[in-house]
Amino acid sequence: MVNAKGGGNLHPLPFTTFGEIAALGLEAEVHCSSCYRQTKVDPADRRLNDRVFAAAPFRCSGMRDRGFAVPLQPWAPGFVYVKPTVLLPVGGEVTLIFLSCPRCVPPWFIEHMPADRPPWLRTGWGPDDRYRCPACRGRIDWRFHGPTWRPTYATLPAADPARAEAEGQQGFP
Repeated sequence: MVNAKGGGNLHPLPFTTFGEIAALGLEAEVHCSSCYRQTKVDPADRRLNDRVFAAAPFRCSGMRDRGFAVPLQPWAPGFVYVKPTVLLPVGGEVTLIFLSCPRCVPPWFIEHMPADRPPWLRTGWGPDDRYRCPACRGRIDWRFHGPTWRPTYATLPAADPARAEAEGQQGFP
């Protein structure tokens, strides 16, 4: 299927339900947009097993006092975050992929997934191919974070004449 923006193909996510998240050994959290509480959700729960994680409505009954200017907002929607049980560091040895769908209400996020390991391998994909959102069927936004790159500051032969002689190089005139 061709993307509406004229780009590449849209591919299905490696998982779409809470049961598939549990089978891959990943964890799910719900973050409240009103009281900022984070709650872990058991993706192996039989009530959630066949539900699509991107379309699952979570409501928080907590309240946060924001002062007099902003009223309290009970029953705020929760954002679903899917991530591995052990987070890999950003800028480490492994390239990480971060996925989200800002078009879904509420949005959902998949974070800290190793991009070069199953089930995230993208062999045979074109440069404009993306994942398809399981809820709104739109194009998913993604970010990649690879190993940290540091510039090497090699000295020029003219800057270090002793090193240039030892390596048999000629300096600049």
